[in-house]
Order: sequence, then C-alpha cells, then structure tokens
Amino acid sequence: MMTMMKGKESINNMQMVFLFFGYLIGSVLIIIPGPLVTMAKNAAWISILIAMAFGILLLQVILYLQRKHAGLTFIGYSRKLVGYWPTVVIAGLMLTMAFHMAAGIFLDVAGFMNSMMMPETPPYVFMGLMFIIAALLLHSGIEAIARIFSILVLIMLLFWFVVLVLLIPSYHPEFLRPILPDGYKPLLLGTYLSFGIPFGEVILFALVLPYAGIKQMKGLNKALVWTMIGCGVVLMLSTVCTIMALGPFAAEKKYSLFTLAQLVEIGDIIERIESISGMTMILGSLMKGTVTLFAIQTIIADVFGIKDSRMLTNPLCLLSMLMAMTLPATMQEWEEMVFVVHPLWVGVVYMIPVLLLAAVTLVRGGLKAHDAQRE
Repeated sequence: MMTMMKGKESINNMQMVFLFFGYLIGSVLIIIPGPLVTMAKNAAWISILIAMAFGILLLQVILYLQRKHAGLTFIGYSRKLVGYWPTVVIAGLMLTMAFHMAAGIFLDVAGFMNSMMMPETPPYVFMGLMFIIAALLLHSGIEAIARIFSILVLIMLLFWFVVLVLLIPSYHPEFLRPILPDGYKPLLLGTYLSFGIPFGEVILFALVLPYAGIKQMKGLNKALVWTMIGCGVVLMLSTVCTIMALGPFAAEKKYSLFTLAQLVEIGDIIERIESISGMTMILGSLMKGTVTLFAIQTIIADVFGIKDSRMLTNPLCLLSMLMAMTLPATMQEWEEMVFVVHPLWVGVVYMIPVLLLAAVTLVRGGLKAHDAQRE
C-alpha cells in the first residue's frame, strides 16, 4: 500500500524556504569554516562554490521526484517504484545517517559550550535541554515548526551579519592570497567536506517536501534553488571573513565565527559580543536537529504505517540523546568521523538510493511515452 501525503498539515512556499534555509545552514555556520580552511586553505570558498553546484543538482533530483509523484511521501513513491522490501532497505540506510546527524548536531552544541563558554557544565545538560525543545517542536507539528523557524532564521542571520560588519576594520584582504598555495588537492578535500556538510544532506529534505502541497511545487523549485545559493553565499562570506581576519591562524581555530566575535572591539561600548555567535550556533543547531528528527520520525511512521507519527517523538529524541552521550569515545574521534567519514556516508546512504529512484522514474516515464506513441 502506497503512503499518501498525510493529513491536513501544509506549508506555504515562504515557510518552506525558511525551513530549508534553517536546515541547510544550521550549525555549519559556526562549525565548518575552521575545519574547511584547515583542509582547503585559501581555496575554501571555491570548495564551497563547487559543493554548492553539486547540491543544486541533488536538489533538482528530489524536486523532480516530488513533481513526478505528487501526493506521495518519499517512502510512498519509493515503494511504488522499487517495492516494499527494497524501500525498507533504503529507509534503513537513510536512518543510519539521519540518527548520526541528529545525535551529532546536539553533541556539537555540547562540545562547543564545554570548550568555549561553560567548561564545568556536564554535556548532557546542554543536550538534554536541546532535545526537550526539539521534542516540544515536533509535538507541535510541521506547520508550527515552519512558523517558528521563519523567525529564528531571521534572528540568526541578523546576529551573523552584525558580527561580520563590526569586524570590517580587522579584515586584511591580502590574507586571501595565494588561492592555491599547495595545488588542487586541498581544494578537492575542501569540496569533499563541504559537499558532505551541508550540501549533500539536502537529500533528507525530500521527507519534508510533500508538505508543500501539489499546487505549490512549480514555484517552490526556483525558491529552493535561490535559498541554497543564499546558504552558499552566507557560508562563503563566513569563510572569507575568517581568512581575512585571522590570516594564518584561521586553520587553527575550531569555532572560527565565535573567535571572530571575540575580536570585536569598538571603543569601550561594543566588545565581547561572542555570546551572539553562541546564540547563532544554538539556534542553527536547534533548527537543523529538529528537521532531522522530523525526517526520522516520518521515515519510521511511513515504513510501519503508523498514522500518528508524533507518538514516536519522545522515544526517538531519547534514543538520539543516548547515542550522542555514548557513541564517540573522545571528541577527537568524533571530529574525525564527521570530517572524514560523514561525507562518504552521505554519498552512499542518501545520494545513491535517491539517484536510483530518479533513474527508475525516468526509465518508466520513457517506457510509458514509448508505449503511448506505439498505440
């Protein structure tokens, strides 16, 4: 039995844009620039540009699937295309990555707070509060989540913009040269990282697209493409400003945007505004984590035919928190997994199944057109 689009909940295009922006940029705004500069050096912004181009292609694939199978959820049209058991396999593979993301997003918040702001506070305090808020949002439904995120995204962008503008006196454009000091290998490594986080993760957003409604899909295509471009621009500006402000030390700073905020000092009036960056980190992580948990909840509910997916919210949040507390032995081991294994994992469990579904849709459409011509 195919899974049809559930219920009465729906999101308009503007709300979907904010939801997509919050999910895509999320916590990467403060986490990624530092490691990306470490890998790609001064070519980090080019790596983002290349990865964004691949992300736009993947976005077109999931939008194509949604248009061709309007009215069906991701699991619904997967079951229609390849059958029940292959769909279970696809769902299982996607859940491995999705749980890793959900646990990791809030684990990163705890790591950030412990290393930069509150070292004495146990990590489970931060993770517990974040998962409680995420659970409350999930119980409210996707419509309420979209409305709240519309406000949170604007607040996050305002904080980000304020920090970068106040740092203008500290920028040194000469630090941007040379662009490729060590050849093309660092550029490719940076592209690998920025594709896995965040642009390859766009595939999981296919679980949210059905809530836009059939009539809105035409206008949504262009809106989401421009949203992804906007995310890329924000990430590129953050990376370029990090290099211009910190120079050779940019690669040594783990939370570069937070470090930049510490540099802001205008007389005796404006200084020590790094708490703004901390709020940006928390808001972004909350949005990304909530959408990821919503996708997990939707996948499980659709596979097992659960009518009310919200009954899964509390168990899923608890399981994700336990994973966040127990999986990584050390933060160094966790960082290696995120920056090395995560992009490959995204490619295998997100990209390959979706490309397979798109190929099956394309072939079936071609066969139907051929049969119609013969008749």
